This record gives sequence, structure tokens and C-alpha cells, in this order.
Amino acid sequence: MFEEINDENESLNELFRKIQKIESKIKQNKKPYGNDKNFGLDQDYKSTERLDVIIHHNKERFLEKQPKSTIKSDNDGGATTTLVLSQHSNLQYSSIYASRLEKLNPILVENVQSKYPGVPIQKILHMKPGDECIMIGTLYKEMELKPNILKAYAQDRAMLPVLDNRESFIGEKDKLFFEDNTGRVKLIGSKEMIDSLVTGINVAILGKGLPDAEFEVKDIVFPGIPPQPHSRDLESLKDDAYICLISGLNVGNPNNIFQTQLLMDYLQGNLVDNGSDLLGKICKVLFVGNSIHKESEPIEAFVRYSSKSEIQAKQAKKAIPIKDFDGLLCELCQSVPVDIIPGPNDPTNISLPQLPLNSCLFPFSIQNTNLTTTTNPYQSQIGGRLLLGTSGQNIENASRYMTYENRMALTESTLIWRHLAPTAPDTLTCAALDNDPFVIEQCPHIYFVGCQDHFETKLLKGPNDEIVRLIFIPNFSETNTIILVNLKTLDTFPIHFDTTSFFPQSPESTE
Repeated sequence: MFEEINDENESLNELFRKIQKIESKIKQNKKPYGNDKNFGLDQDYKSTERLDVIIHHNKERFLEKQPKSTIKSDNDGGATTTLVLSQHSNLQYSSIYASRLEKLNPILVENVQSKYPGVPIQKILHMKPGDECIMIGTLYKEMELKPNILKAYAQDRAMLPVLDNRESFIGEKDKLFFEDNTGRVKLIGSKEMIDSLVTGINVAILGKGLPDAEFEVKDIVFPGIPPQPHSRDLESLKDDAYICLISGLNVGNPNNIFQTQLLMDYLQGNLVDNGSDLLGKICKVLFVGNSIHKESEPIEAFVRYSSKSEIQAKQAKKAIPIKDFDGLLCELCQSVPVDIIPGPNDPTNISLPQLPLNSCLFPFSIQNTNLTTTTNPYQSQIGGRLLLGTSGQNIENASRYMTYENRMALTESTLIWRHLAPTAPDTLTCAALDNDPFVIEQCPHIYFVGCQDHFETKLLKGPNDEIVRLIFIPNFSETNTIILVNLKTLDTFPIHFDTTSFFPQSPESTE
């Protein structure tokens, strides 16, 4: 349908001129959803009619408080430019904790007044030893094993410290402190209580003041699961509709080429099996983290001098998986809307919230209106269901600093804490914002975590009739498994692609 493009010999301007030429050729074939029937295809693929549902993207949910940046010239000729942060660049991380407490304080006050009426709420400054009271503030956990890059650098300034990669930093001498805007006290409680909490959680504490700035804990009250919204779009959903969750696709991994192509053929309806009747009811595909393969480099690669040709060869090699992913999206977006959520290995900023993958990475597929690049964390409303999810960094980080029954229970705890990432910015890197974007203000219907080792799900029922489907999405490159979620019933259907068989296994509902 269009000429072959030689990326190595043609300039960027020529590339975009050809893209515009291609776009003008396909305008007449575009469907209302942006489905380009013949876009980028050399063969006649099977067309699958998709169920139409109402989708509301909340793209600004984790972007509206990001610090802005501008580029200005250093001289009159404009030859030299400098990236300059705006007035938000002088923010400190204390503003995140202050914003978090400001949002959750009224909720905690309401909870403790309902549970312990008559017990006074005090500030740390006004607390007296021997008096029983309730205090509202933020937890801070002092851990001797927690990595401290400044301390490690001070011990040996001759070389950069290597951060500890252990799975757990819990130690016998860990201490728990409690802070509000007037001071700090040490909490006295059981070792189990200390180990089960992490820095950054906003709580109300019932207890008794002790000498030497200590406080004996009798009970801890959390914000609890937030209220769940109800949308009229859900009432209009008469038939079953599904979203497809895919994580850890790792396009460009040489060991995963066949499985990836098998997945794309299945989603486009090119394979026929007993579960193919579901394909027409898939209204959205979500790629949740680590969609692009990233090769690990030895430390010698960073300290050894590299020639210009070696650097260019490395850059060209890194671009191949991105081009391959663009080609896959180009085919898939013809028949179904797609959202891309970045992960820890994807080419975007490492700190949370991760910004959407730049559209220039996908020069062909981005022309299709079905493709949307989004943030991590992710929030949207599809068919009246509120979706909330991450690529797993928040759960992975918190699990290293606390004890928990299992990761599913830890994920459930983030809803009870009303916070996606309480360990940010203490041990989980995030932007220095003046407002905390990770506070969970509405209870989602579907709460997913990507980049996990295995598939797991749970249907959580809250105290006020909230119903949440918790989902762990496994890495496709390791498990060959994707997840379908029924928006109407919240049932989940894991689909496994067996490389020894031509067809994927038929999905079975997981209650």
C-alpha cells in the first residue's frame, strides 16, 4: 500500500512526509473508532467486529501536578539552549507529605470520632504523659538495614556505593515514629505491629502518652476503603464486554518472538478456537509495563571508553525493539483501542508518576486514533467501571520494608490506606510535587498490578458494598498468559498461549 521506508538513509523530515502521505491515503477507509482496515498490512487479515462501550480517559489524573519545564536560549544567536525548570523546581518532598495528610486528615477525624466518641484528638505538642488521646499524622519507620547512599558514599568516597539488592530490609532494631506538623514521638508497640507498617502511611493512633517523647499504642485507625462511584454507563452495558490486560510483553526479546506473534494474531481474530467468541467483545487492550525489551549491560560498559561508531551501533540496536513494537501496534490498533502504560524498563522517566511514552517512538501507530499512551499509575473509566493500576513498582518497593501475608493482601492494604505508594518518596523515587497525586480518592472497580511473576486475583468486598476486582498480571514473556476481564460481571479469564500447540488454550473463568 505504501513505499518501503529506509530509516538509515532517509532524513526525519522525509520520514514524516511519507507518514502524511500514508495518512492521506487511508482517510477514506477510517472507521468511527479509528479502525484502519488496511493500514500497514500486506495481506488480507480477518476483520473482527468489536463491541462499542463508553470510554473516559483521565489522562491528567497523574500529570496535572507535574513540575513544568521550559527551554530558553543562553545567547542571542540561540545556538545554545538550556533546560530550565519552572517555579515548581524549588519544591521539597515535605510538601508531598503535607498534602497527603491534608487530604486524609478529615477522613481520619471522622473515623476516630465514630469509633471512639469522646476521646480527645491532640497534637503531639499538646500531648501530656499519662493522658489517653488520639493523634493523627504520618508514620516514619527507622530501619538500620535501609540503604542510605549518603552514608555509604561517606564511608568510601573513592568509589560509588553499590546499593543493597536484598529482598527484605526488616531488622531487629527497627523503630516506628509518628509525626504531625508540631513534632515527632516514638511509638511503643509490638514487633509485629512495627514490621507490618511502612513509612508514609497516614493514620490515627489511640494510646497513652509516655515520658521521653514516647507514645504507647493501643489501636491504629486507617482511612479505609474510599467510596466507590456509580456511573450510568454501567447501566447501559447490556452485553458482556471485556478488557484485555497484557504485561511484560518485552517486544524485541529473541526468545519470545513466536509467542508475541501468536498473541497478535489471536487478538486480531486470525486464529479460531473455542474461545474466539470473546474477541468481538474485547473493547480495550492495555499493555501494562515493560512492553519493550531492555538488555542488561555489564558495569564495564559504563566505565569503558566507547568510540562514536560503537555508541551509534548501540543506539541503533536499542531502537529495534521500539520499531518492532510500533509495527505490532500498527496492526492491532486497526481493530481495537489500545492503551500503553509504561513500566520500569520502558523508555521514559524512572520516577513516579511515569510520563506517557513519547509519541515520536511510534511514528506509524500513533497516527491511529485507537492508540493512547498513558501514565503509570493509570486511571480511566471504561463501560462505567473505574480502572486503577500500576506497573508494580509500588507493591514491589513496599514489600521490601514490611511483613505481609502475601502480595495480594499488601495490594488490598493500599486501598485501606487510601494511597497507591506510601513509600514514595522515602524509598520509592517520585517527582518533587506540591500535591500528592497518589492518594486514592475513589474506590476502583478493577485494581490491577502489572509485571508480576504469576497470575492471581481476588474479589474484594468493602464495608459499604464496594466491590473491587484485584488482579496480578503476569509477565507475558515468561508465562505466555494474558488476562480478560468481564466489565459486566468482573470475572477474569486467563488465556495461556502454548507454544507447543498452534492455538491458545480456551479461557476459563476465575471467580
